[in-house]
Amino acid sequence: HDIPKSIESYYQETGRAGRDGGEGHCLAFYSYKDIEKLEKFMSGKPVAEQEIGHALLQEVVAFAETSVSRRKFILHYFGEEYDDSKCSDMCDNCRNPKEKTEGKDDVVKMLKAVIDLKEMQRANHICSHLNGEKTTEIKSYKHDDLPSFATGDDKDKKFWNAVIRQSLVAGLITKDIESYGIIKMTPKGHEFVNNPKSFMLVKEHDYS
Repeated sequence: HDIPKSIESYYQETGRAGRDGGEGHCLAFYSYKDIEKLEKFMSGKPVAEQEIGHALLQEVVAFAETSVSRRKFILHYFGEEYDDSKCSDMCDNCRNPKEKTEGKDDVVKMLKAVIDLKEMQRANHICSHLNGEKTTEIKSYKHDDLPSFATGDDKDKKFWNAVIRQSLVAGLITKDIESYGIIKMTPKGHEFVNNPKSFMLVKEHDYS
């Protein structure tokens, strides 16, 4: 019942179902406590290895908590485009769609924060920045002096995490595991800032 350490491991495990031509059913058990346990196991390893391990684990968290098509999420992770209308009811999220809200302005706020932060920060830092949290890191980099600081303090960090995850799948930003999960803009993201369009945000699962 252990959660995999990465999306790659998850993909390997789920790929074993249905190889005999029979029907495969995949059920993932998820609790954030499992993630914390895996993080503890990494504590004795070299810093670079820990950083990549944490980044990979955060992808597993994103997959578990996302409300978008799970097939679209996994294929996006491996660099493939997928039209989620084809998923129909193959995954729980498409079978039981969550409510959607217009998120165009929020996506623009998040993208402006990524640009303000010189495309050098990870998701957690961006969420704290938008939230207006004066963390040690934010104060030492003087990020609280930037125009985008606290522009999203009306929403919580969980919400901003959802905006980042869904913008990643939409191709507005990109994240490189090798650079420890630093968020960077894409040409599509820059185009969105200059010419914002409707962006329907899906409410994420709350497993707290």
